[in-house]
Amino acid sequence: MLEYLSDEWIQEAEAALRASGLRAPDGERFAVEQQVGEVVFHMVFDEEGARVSSGPATEPAVVFCQSWDIAVAIAQGELSAEEAVLNGEVTFEGDPMALLTHRRLLAKAEDVFANVRASTDWDR
Repeated sequence: MLEYLSDEWIQEAEAALRASGLRAPDGERFAVEQQVGEVVFHMVFDEEGARVSSGPATEPAVVFCQSWDIAVAIAQGELSAEEAVLNGEVTFEGDPMALLTHRRLLAKAEDVFANVRASTDWDR
């Protein structure tokens, strides 16, 4: 089992995302940063593909912030990200239009992570 958001978890997510062949449309670059408590990681989509890395993103379009418990609930499908934002449980900074423009790409990335989620230990 992979500990959620551990270095090993991020490496598995990275391998899955790279293998997926997902790319940003028309050579664009789209970066999303996630801050989960003290853990920071990001996803980048561009003409070279998609990847996940630890640490902050360079020029993210959007930065999401949430607690560990909320991130786990979203990742396990117990809470939708949209509902969490509307409830104030997830905050974000950046360009909301970028989220709308790339919503299908993000949804496909979530599908790619299904196997990683299936082998994840969600306890801290």
